[in-house]
Amino acid sequence: MFLELLIFFLIFHIGTTSPSLTPSPPQWPSFWMVTGSGQSLINNQTISAQIFYDWTRPAQVMNLMRDDSYTYTIMHNGTTVWRLERANKTCCIDPDHTGVTPPRPDWLQIGNETKYDGIITVMEHLCHSWTKAAPDIATFSWLTSVATGVPCRLAWVNIIQADFSYYSENRDLLPKGIFDVPNYCPNEVTDPNCSVFHF
Repeated sequence: MFLELLIFFLIFHIGTTSPSLTPSPPQWPSFWMVTGSGQSLINNQTISAQIFYDWTRPAQVMNLMRDDSYTYTIMHNGTTVWRLERANKTCCIDPDHTGVTPPRPDWLQIGNETKYDGIITVMEHLCHSWTKAAPDIATFSWLTSVATGVPCRLAWVNIIQADFSYYSENRDLLPKGIFDVPNYCPNEVTDPNCSVFHF
């Protein structure tokens, strides 16, 4: 009788405790662009954001606009990172973030530092979340829709997060010259205090 109860208990226990599956981190396509809204976590400012990414160059551009219409761009082209204001044609190289390329498409997959954060709600959508620290740079999170796999959010942890309302991998929609470095931008560090965090 005891043996029968033990077998029943084991079968019941095994049947009700299925292992949870952690989804594998996604790979970025070599090109994508998004628009959305977000928040600067440094000064609690609401922002609008456009992000353009092209690993074939490699380049990444983030256009950020505060609710008072102040706009600036973080341009990461090759291994150089510029902070520029197109309206008044000012530009400088951020010495603290220059020296590495934009994230590789497989940045979440390489190494073993990527952490799965679970499912998070972003703009009423359930999204898988992964977080990874880039040593000496920052910690980033990437979220994708549970239902469709479409990206939901990119977060520069403790700095800025952008929630996506539009996502595309269509190069034909790319603004002309978006990755071109303006001719008023320097080719070397001219301001040691230049920072992409001054927003």
